[in-house]
Amino acid sequence: MMYFLSKTIGRLFEPIGFIWLILLVAFLWALLKKNKRQILFSGSLLFFISIIGSTKLPAYLLSTLERPYIVDDINTIPECDAVVLLGGGYNYNSKGVFQMELNSSADRMLTAMELVRLGKGEALVTGGGGYWKKGKQQGEGKILKNWIEAWKPFDKPVYDLGVNFNTRDEAINTLELANKHGWEKIALVTSAWHIRRSKAVFEQVGFEVVPVGSDLQGTTALENNWFFYPVPHLSGFNDMARYMHEQIGWLYYKLRSWL
Repeated sequence: MMYFLSKTIGRLFEPIGFIWLILLVAFLWALLKKNKRQILFSGSLLFFISIIGSTKLPAYLLSTLERPYIVDDINTIPECDAVVLLGGGYNYNSKGVFQMELNSSADRMLTAMELVRLGKGEALVTGGGGYWKKGKQQGEGKILKNWIEAWKPFDKPVYDLGVNFNTRDEAINTLELANKHGWEKIALVTSAWHIRRSKAVFEQVGFEVVPVGSDLQGTTALENNWFFYPVPHLSGFNDMARYMHEQIGWLYYKLRSWL
């Protein structure tokens, strides 16, 4: 009981929880004053924030994208020519060790490196966007490459794809690298909720793709033992943002004939 109360009070001082509290007070005040317009306005916002931030609906929606690409046993992944790790999992940080800051998607990297260590690919390819350093844009993949080559978890080569602005860029740049090395079949590692779109993009440029999902944000959230929590939290909005990003991204890629 004390844990529940302390967590509830703590959430009220977070941005989403604080906004929810203000809306709740406004809604109750409108009820007291019988202001129908204010009741409708504040009540609608209160309901929307509660559905997204207090229930598992966003996690459930995200898990529907993840479910087809969850790997129960990584040892069952077939051998491929290369393991391709899409960007994400870390950001550039000039003050960090290896100038790298890990984030909530960092298990992408762990999954990809373990695949190479197990002999599921003859090389690791690192994607990612870009960052500015000394007035010049550089590829994020090189940061990870430097770390791997320093720690040496395996003796296979590591290639970075330079600066990429989207998944399509990563596919095109990987194809250019594959043509040099004769690669045809790749193990594609990214967040499981991003696999459907990225797999379609890589297949469209000519690869045989073995999808390996990681970073199970929605599935992990569903495993928590609560279904409804009265004070909303930012995690639900993050899951909904990921879900909407993929749905809109799929439509955009379709319109661009990238799928």
